[in-house]
Amino acid sequence: MTSDNQGPGTADLFEHQPRTAAGAAAILSLEALSDSVHDADEQALRALGMLPVDALALRHLVLARRDGRAVKPTQLARILHLSTAGITKLIDRLVRDGRAERQPNPVDRRSVIVTAAGTAEQDLARAYGHVRAPLIETIDALSEDEVTAVQRFASLLADALRQDAAPISASDG
Repeated sequence: MTSDNQGPGTADLFEHQPRTAAGAAAILSLEALSDSVHDADEQALRALGMLPVDALALRHLVLARRDGRAVKPTQLARILHLSTAGITKLIDRLVRDGRAERQPNPVDRRSVIVTAAGTAEQDLARAYGHVRAPLIETIDALSEDEVTAVQRFASLLADALRQDAAPISASDG
């Protein structure tokens, strides 16, 4: 993010700043990366004609199908933090679009499982391929030490964000 084309970075918004200029530059690069990932995700969702939560649900169903795992609607609701009504509507959309199927649960015939259907896996791969390919090319261009540093940074940041994931309201502060 540069002041030439996008105005000042978000550093202007926050009191707490990194201790070095290199740290500030790294944060600006991460903010630019975040913007690019957001734009790429929006492009993929448009290509799929899906809501973000629907694409996330479909990803879980595709991975479960690959692993041979059955997924109950209640499990999917818990993963996605949705209500019973919300998960029912989501599954209805996926089924209507031919991306998922409801099937009798082979273990408990009184309940159902949800599975990815048709070309769901190929649809996701095609829609998100423009993100995955440059990611692999970029990581493969790094040295082993650089890859280790990226992995360590990403893991530490992900853990920190998960720990601070308490709901925030606009009036908090």
